[in-house]
Amino acid sequence: MDLKLKKEWYSIVVYPQTETIDEVKVLKDLLWSKIGWYASRNSAAHITIIEFLADQYELVVYKRCIERICRLQSAQEVTFDSLSLSKFSQAIVLLPSDSCKLYLNDLLKAFRKRLRSKNTINGGNAHISIGRELSSAQIDQAENLYENISITFNCDTIAIRKLDEVKKQFVVINEFKLLGNPLKEGQFLLF
Repeated sequence: MDLKLKKEWYSIVVYPQTETIDEVKVLKDLLWSKIGWYASRNSAAHITIIEFLADQYELVVYKRCIERICRLQSAQEVTFDSLSLSKFSQAIVLLPSDSCKLYLNDLLKAFRKRLRSKNTINGGNAHISIGRELSSAQIDQAENLYENISITFNCDTIAIRKLDEVKKQFVVINEFKLLGNPLKEGQFLLF
């Protein structure tokens, strides 16, 4: 008798508002019109914090922890205003403005520090992917595709996404708001 629970892949992300998701979709559509199909073509705009493997009971623990972290973290308007086309990482990504990097790095660090386990994989520095797993030729084709990008949104939502094994895409299953409440003595006992 096998009593092991099925573990599935999840990701925790900063999840922007619909308007921002639509703005990034326009950039993805432009890339698609130039180079054709590519990885992350259908992925909605997000900033990956971590990915993790969990069963249904472990997921409940992650949700409680995320709620606690969100109570403490404050929302802030952020701007992504530069583009990185990298043959090394085979990706085209939006990067945050210098004035927003510290806030985003601190936010990601707060989650990564408290959600660390043997089944988690940290995302990279804060960025929004336009295209991944691109060939050098595809990156060359996209070289002059974009001009003066500046996308601003209120960074106020964290989402849990579950990997849809059929579509091979993560789908949002829970959203949490950043509330910015002060910590009370002895409040942060988790694992």
